[in-house]
Amino acid sequence: MDTLDLEKLFQRGYYVTLGATSSLLEVIQDPIKREENLKMLGRTFDEITQDLAEKGVSVEVEARSYVDSFIAQQVNGTEVSKSSENGLTTVTTTAKTVYDNSVEATIEVGVKPDKVKASMRDEIQELTQQLSSLRSEIEQLRTK
Repeated sequence: MDTLDLEKLFQRGYYVTLGATSSLLEVIQDPIKREENLKMLGRTFDEITQDLAEKGVSVEVEARSYVDSFIAQQVNGTEVSKSSENGLTTVTTTAKTVYDNSVEATIEVGVKPDKVKASMRDEIQELTQQLSSLRSEIEQLRTK
């Protein structure tokens, strides 16, 4: 079995489980949904799993959106914008500069230094390059 097939199988199982859990909660909370879900039992196994997987995807998108908006509200200097095209949420954050001196030295002096340590700058550049290469590898694997 190919690893991509195995990955798709686990992903589908994850979404079916999310959809089934969501449906179970709806059945418990809403008697109308109970009747709808009982009607679903007359269909084939593939149709049921397809519906549950689709429901699981939508539940995951809603949960991610909720968590993103919650985190954005907790972090200062952020805003949440919803994309009407694809329903995804974008969280915009504000980055702070890393300084040479420690926090204590900055507080004592009261002046922020203007330069970042060269070793930190090199490490950040190296990590950025590694991240870029990992992203390109992931995209290549997705297209195969």
